[in-house]
Amino acid sequence: MKLRILFPVLALTTGVILYSCSKKDSQSAPAGDKILSVYYPGASMEVKELSIRTKNGAVTDPALIQGFINRNVSPDARANFFVGMTSVPVPPSTQTVSFLNDNRVNVNGVNMEITGAMDSVLLVTEYTATPFPTYATSCGALLGQVPQFTALYNCPDANCATYRKSYPLVVEGANYYAPLLTYAVVTKDCAITATEIPTINTLNPDLNSLLKDGDSVLVQYVKLPLSKKVD
Repeated sequence: MKLRILFPVLALTTGVILYSCSKKDSQSAPAGDKILSVYYPGASMEVKELSIRTKNGAVTDPALIQGFINRNVSPDARANFFVGMTSVPVPPSTQTVSFLNDNRVNVNGVNMEITGAMDSVLLVTEYTATPFPTYATSCGALLGQVPQFTALYNCPDANCATYRKSYPLVVEGANYYAPLLTYAVVTKDCAITATEIPTINTLNPDLNSLLKDGDSVLVQYVKLPLSKKVD
């Protein structure tokens, strides 16, 4: 399992600083990096939720979930769902993230920007703009509604040519976690598994209200603890 980890800048001020959708070329990070601290993934991660969401609620029975996975999830993605487990070891990783001056982080050599803080969540955003997604099927459209921080979060009226991908980091007191979301959807027309799993994101709190008859969403939420590197 490949994990892409994002970490907080500890000096980030509170309040929401939302980034706007971009209709211009990609932006560049400023020069003059100063490393403030370094973090790395912990040894184990906690499985907080594994359920099947429908418009009527959530199904958590392991046998029903396993049957759903066997019928609807692509074979190469099934191992990413941890049925009946509450804790999972983190694969060995050499990934580290450097926190930089001016509310920036460096993830595996790529600079990103801290763009907001709200409700115990920090947002880390890429400088490079990405084309705004389009959906050809009902499954694709539903996939786009499962995570909380997506292109539509950035540009609700969907009239942006591009947007900057953003990733949340959960803050609980003095502890930091990368929220890992793994999901698949079924509609009356099709079934599909998200291609980038796990993704660093939180679950859309309005998901259930957006589901229609025949819609089912298999969703797994895992918290990966982040540890500060001590010299």
